[in-house]
Amino acid sequence: MIIERIKIKCCYRVYLHVLMFLLLFYSADASAQVLNMYDAVNKAIAYYPLLQGRQAEITAGKAHISTVNGNRLPSLRLLNETTVGTSNSLPGAYFGLGTIPSASASIGNQNKYSLASGDIGISYLDWQFLTFGYYNAQVKEARAQLASSQAIYSGDKFLLSENVISLYLDLLKKYRLLQIEQENVQRMSIVFNAIKANVLSGLKPGVDSSTASAEYSRARIAYIQAWNDYKYDQVSMAAYTGIDSALVVPDTGIFAQAFLHKLYLFQPADSVSLSHPMLAIYQKQYEQQLANINTISKKYLPRLSVEGAGWVRGSSISPAGVYSSDLSNVMLYSRSNYLFGLTASYNLFDLKHRHDELVEGRYKAEAGKDIVLNEQLNLNRMLQQANTAYQGTLQKLNELPLQFNSSQQAYTQQMALYKAGLNTLIDVTNALYVLRQTETDIVLTQDDMMQLLYVKAGLSNQLDNFLQNFKP
Repeated sequence: MIIERIKIKCCYRVYLHVLMFLLLFYSADASAQVLNMYDAVNKAIAYYPLLQGRQAEITAGKAHISTVNGNRLPSLRLLNETTVGTSNSLPGAYFGLGTIPSASASIGNQNKYSLASGDIGISYLDWQFLTFGYYNAQVKEARAQLASSQAIYSGDKFLLSENVISLYLDLLKKYRLLQIEQENVQRMSIVFNAIKANVLSGLKPGVDSSTASAEYSRARIAYIQAWNDYKYDQVSMAAYTGIDSALVVPDTGIFAQAFLHKLYLFQPADSVSLSHPMLAIYQKQYEQQLANINTISKKYLPRLSVEGAGWVRGSSISPAGVYSSDLSNVMLYSRSNYLFGLTASYNLFDLKHRHDELVEGRYKAEAGKDIVLNEQLNLNRMLQQANTAYQGTLQKLNELPLQFNSSQQAYTQQMALYKAGLNTLIDVTNALYVLRQTETDIVLTQDDMMQLLYVKAGLSNQLDNFLQNFKP
């Protein structure tokens, strides 16, 4: 009798643990706000640092177009130089190597080491007004580079949206599995009450309380594991969105029958187009390479330039060659000149460089084109696989309600039989296991359906349309 009382006290203690556990869950759940999928994705897009960096690259690309457009402007240099030194010269030409200063004066019979001062002011204009399309090719290449940066941003945004949707659905799945484990713990409390009544009435042996205690412990462990799994995904969601995920819960309303019916009406396309964000990256990189080839073809063409210069000079040496002792009057300009010219330049040996660069560029372009086709084949294959899996998942979902109703009836009947003393605790726990497993199968299958639907939407480039269904 004493042993039976101890077992009953253990049941009461376990029952109190169940109540404390459920109160903890309900209090945390009641204070949380619902976070729908649409808001989760948009918060991630606005917060995630990678997309901010991609936006900066796009801004830099726009600035680069302005920089390249500036290449059309002429070069106009203004210079002024004051010098002090000797002035000796000899007849004969030499190449200016950048290290030999120029001395311009009359040629004397001997070197003179008296100092002379001089001043020169120069205005020099250089304008390549005709490049046979080279400037236009540079601008087109800059625009192609900007388009490539924009495609990379769109691709990263697409991948981020897919990751957040997948994570959100996984978080929702684990939240619903947590609720199942919570309900399982609640059912075990009902079993404990039945055990208490049967043990007190003598209908069942005391060993049932030990068995039920083990089943409760197993249910509690499953609940703790489900809680940990749910919290793990909460941390991941916070990293993507920047919000405190502990203050929000996923929207379980998306599995309401009316919402599912609306979602079934959403029919993604059955093929992958070149406008798909992941294909657009390779397509824009291919177009950028074509623009680079065009730039190379124009780079080595002849150039026509207009050049002009005007300058004034002053010197402490008189026109008669007399050196003045006053070196400070260099700003008294005594001579002025101007010069204009039309220059045509063309390097014949650049033909070899042009040929080599064009061959290299064409091979890169061909490789880029093949990558686009390969990625398109891969995405089409994935879409067809998703379509096949989706149809099978829908058929499975049609069978699960029947399984759930049967398992729920079986559990109710087994509990009634146990309370009447007509079966064993094992019969009840087996029915409870089947019911819990059926509920889990429903959650997992519905998650598979949602995951496949968003994959189909993503592969057919209708991810934004898919998200519109979840907009509050």
